[in-house]
Amino acid sequence: MKAALVFLLLAVALFVAICYADSDCNPDGNGKPDCAGNVGKQFRNFWDPTRYWLCSTAGEPDVKLCNQTGYDPVSQACVDWSEWQWYAPCP
Repeated sequence: MKAALVFLLLAVALFVAICYADSDCNPDGNGKPDCAGNVGKQFRNFWDPTRYWLCSTAGEPDVKLCNQTGYDPVSQACVDWSEWQWYAPCP
């Protein structure tokens, strides 16, 4: 019985760890990513829809500006304001 209880608790802990592994998204933050393992990827700036983060290297991300357009996190491109729409910062 003790072994079953320990196994159950370990399974629950593992499930929680897996579910929250990618949940370090802070909706009150600006979305600045940790570029370790994300080189070449783009990330939405939560505070400014005209800007996005680009991980050029494994260090600090570069801030990129969409010129008179908005950054669309779905297409990962600068789009015209008529095509831009707001998405919740964190899933």
